[in-house]
Amino acid sequence: MPFPDAMWCARAVELFNADPDAPAAASGWPGDVGLVIDGPSPVGVYLAMPVQGRLPAPELVTPEQVIARSPRYFARATETDWKLLITGGLDPIAAIVQKRLVAQGDLSAVVARLQYRGLAERWLALIRPGV
Repeated sequence: MPFPDAMWCARAVELFNADPDAPAAASGWPGDVGLVIDGPSPVGVYLAMPVQGRLPAPELVTPEQVIARSPRYFARATETDWKLLITGGLDPIAAIVQKRLVAQGDLSAVVARLQYRGLAERWLALIRPGV
């Protein structure tokens, strides 16, 4: 599955929801998420707020549509940097400091879930070959 197409995004959410730690990680998440992947054909990904500890299906939209929805959490990077973030080749904090990743929203919810970092590593490892 090529990244960042609809099948890749749907599979990523499916794998997240199948993980036994997902309900606890998603429980109480306070808002929706918008991602923009800048590349030859920019892509927007919109995720509504989790319901009962599960992520809803992602919506692929234009970057402008993501921005128009004013998601509570927003992140934007180039396709190359997203791939590096997903494969562990780029540290998210370093990416923010280096302005390679634009992140907006109250990061306290993210920090509160750092204990679930292994969850992301598990499901991304399953889908990584497509990146």
